[in-house]
Formats: sequence, C-alpha cells, structure tokens
Amino acid sequence: MKATLASVWASVVLVVLGTQLPGSAAAELLLTVSGSNIGDDVLRTIDSTDGSTVDASVTITLAGHTVRKATGLARHPQTGVLYALLRLEAPIQFPALVTLDEVTGVATSIGNTQDDFAGIAFGTDGTLYAVSGDGGAVPEWLYTLDITDASGTLVLELGDGNDGETIAFNPDDGLLYHASGLGNQNNVNVGEIFETIDPGTLVITNVPLSGFDYEGLTSLLYRNGAFFAGDLNPGGSSRFFRITTGGVVTHLGDMDHVAKGLVVVTPAVPAVPALSTAMLALLAGTLLLLICGRMTLSARRPSCP
Repeated sequence: MKATLASVWASVVLVVLGTQLPGSAAAELLLTVSGSNIGDDVLRTIDSTDGSTVDASVTITLAGHTVRKATGLARHPQTGVLYALLRLEAPIQFPALVTLDEVTGVATSIGNTQDDFAGIAFGTDGTLYAVSGDGGAVPEWLYTLDITDASGTLVLELGDGNDGETIAFNPDDGLLYHASGLGNQNNVNVGEIFETIDPGTLVITNVPLSGFDYEGLTSLLYRNGAFFAGDLNPGGSSRFFRITTGGVVTHLGDMDHVAKGLVVVTPAVPAVPALSTAMLALLAGTLLLLICGRMTLSARRPSCP
C-alpha cells in the first residue's frame, strides 16, 4: 500500500513529539490571600485537590504603604485582571481596593472602600459585588464597588447567620451565593446559613446545608459545577472544602492559613519542548529516506547520491 510523503512525515513527527511532551495535566491551581494574621502579606498558590500550599514566595506590596493582610480576592471575568482588598497600616481603617499582579505581587491602588468588607466577587457582566462584615459601618449588607474609584453602593441587607461573611458568583445559574455564620448548620440566628441572591430581583433563597459542618466560611469560589471554600477553623487556619449548589459540604483537606479569597491561577503558556539531538537525527534520517525513495511513495523516485 502506497503512502504519501506528507502522511508518513506527519506520523514520524507525532511519534517524536509524543516522547518529548509531559504527561497528564496536574491538578488545577488556585490563588489565595490571608486575612487572619497581621503581617500576612503573601499571595499563595494552593492545590485545588486538598488546599495544600504549592508556593508562598509572592509578597504583596503597595507603594507607600505596609500591607497587613487581605480580606478579598476576585478576577474580572472579561479582562482577567486580579482585584484584592488590602488592609494597610494604621490609622487607615478600611481596606483598599487594588489591582494585583499575580506574578510580582505588586498592587496598584484604586481607592479606599470606606467600610469593612469581608469578601468580593465579580458577576459575569463585570459588576464587582462586596459583602460587609459584622464589624462594618453597615454590617452584613451586599454592595457593589466601582472599580474606578472603590466607591460603594448599598444593594441589599442580608442579616441571616451570625459572624462571618463571604460571597461568590455562579455564572451557570446567574446567582450570587452568600455564606454567613458560625455554629450549627441552617440556624439563621446563631449558626451557619447558605443562600442565593438573584442580582436582578434581589430575591434571597435559602440553600440547606448538609455534610461536613464547617466553622464559618471565609472564602468561596465557583468552579466546574460546585464551590471551593475555606473556613475559620478553630485551629487557626482554614480547612478546604467542596460545596455543591445544593449545599452538600465535603472536606478536602487543611490549609496553612485563613483564606480570604480564592481565584484560579492564570494558566501559563506551555513551552514548546526542545527536541534532543537524537530526536533531531531521527527526523533528519527519516526525511532523507523518504526523499531517496527507499520507502515506496510513488512510481517516480528522485535520484540520490
């Protein structure tokens, strides 16, 4: 059976590259910021399978200021820009809204938010939502934040659950998800609640919690049909969870910090693998054989030395 020069050459190239390319893809990586310890100014990379820290070498900096910790992290769905809430040195009372370079950790200030916000999340239209903490000037309210000057607009009073607030946006159903509270699951007064907020109608719908009983969520991220989340573990750092849109909680692992925001790492452009000398020699030899007609390619054969 005759083969074309193109098909044989393509087969050889695929075989050679197959020996050079890496194996199966690693687990998806997430970025987190910490809001627990004063002086924790690190942008961490964690493994999404168990919450373990993969890299903690990126320090967050903001020119002219000392970064004490962070209370929110979100990525703009259209531009890919990373936004964060940073707590700065005294006497600055409220967190600053900044953009953040995830490679260098360099922050650029947008403005002072003028309230104690506990978390932020972008809608698919680029609206930045924020939830105020229990110690805020207007506690447990949903806001929108202007990404040009950090000014806030009151949207909706929340109120259910006690201490602890975080939010995330689900692009699949178009709803915000809000978690609040410490203590027993599904106790609106002195415990934990999980609920949806329709951004259009502002209707709040309770989502019953079941499964592992976390201790006050501090971060929430929707990804591939469910949420990643961290809590305020009494041990001093977050535990890491997967939570379905129906409220079923699964404990995945333990973290080494209190996560106050979760986003997906921007994937690096994969490098083209360098071919070894042996692989280059194989390609060259195969091409020479094809040109010299030692493989049956056609009725006419070019002359060879």
